[in-house]
Amino acid sequence: MTRSDFDLDGFQRLLWGFASHRVITVAGRTGILRLLAERPVTPETAAAELGLDPLATGKVVRALAALGIADADGDTYRAAKHLAPNFLPGDHDVVPFLEHSHAMYERWGETLEPWLRGEDWPVARRTPEETARFGAAMRAMGAQMARRVAAELDLEGASRMLDVGGGWGHFAQALCAANPQLSAVVLDSPAVVKRAAIELEGSGFEDRIEFVGGDYLETAYGSGFDLVLLANILHQESADHARDLVRRAAAALAPGGRVVVVDFAIDDERRRHLLGALFAINMRSFGDTWTEPLIRGWMEEAGLVSFERTDLGPDRWILTGTRPAGD
Repeated sequence: MTRSDFDLDGFQRLLWGFASHRVITVAGRTGILRLLAERPVTPETAAAELGLDPLATGKVVRALAALGIADADGDTYRAAKHLAPNFLPGDHDVVPFLEHSHAMYERWGETLEPWLRGEDWPVARRTPEETARFGAAMRAMGAQMARRVAAELDLEGASRMLDVGGGWGHFAQALCAANPQLSAVVLDSPAVVKRAAIELEGSGFEDRIEFVGGDYLETAYGSGFDLVLLANILHQESADHARDLVRRAAAALAPGGRVVVVDFAIDDERRRHLLGALFAINMRSFGDTWTEPLIRGWMEEAGLVSFERTDLGPDRWILTGTRPAGD
């Protein structure tokens, strides 16, 4: 039985989470978060510089302070010190992800109840512009997660890696930065690869990261890789497809190589990890947040051994399996 410590007051605060989300994403869309990250300002100054309504801006900025996203000093406000770098342009910038999250809010509002009543949750094909925005959003959050993964993985002796569904290559860049001897192949759709090659220019990794366009469910992976990365991929697929991805990844390994899964953590009953349970809904009927026993079972079926798990905070984990050295 699951216990809840919520009283009615806590329940009401939870229900008002919709407003907190909207305040944050709109503050990102309108430039408020960037401005607060750049320097301390009054709400009146922020409204004047951004062309916003002064009364509304004051209320939104004060709400950001109540949420802990901004700090107040008299009538002046600034982004919280530990969050400010995430609202400025650069490799920590999460503002593009706020745009994506804003759009997700709209889709959930329109489709969650019809889906629950048995209707399809439509998945629209992205336009090239939408694909570019999605890539920017994933890079915004993914680049930071990639650095955390690179710090946890033992990359000694690894020289070749395959990043399956690797997007714009933020994981490949982070792992190559952590190991100067490592080179990477990133497999993703042709549209993503086209933009990824542009994004790679000037990174210093042009000679070490190769992008290959294809379908990761069908395109040949090659062989002889020391590491095959499945980062935020398995949750996008059905159980059968996820199992097959693990099998194909294992087959692409050199003896002693590892399959590395990075994904949302979820408990075996799928009801105690809040983010994992919510993200399972976001994957609708075509994907899910998969439990550790399931993923380990797929690895074992693929002939992998020496399973390891590393928790990346409360909501993410790294699961690895190794191809036997004599195989």
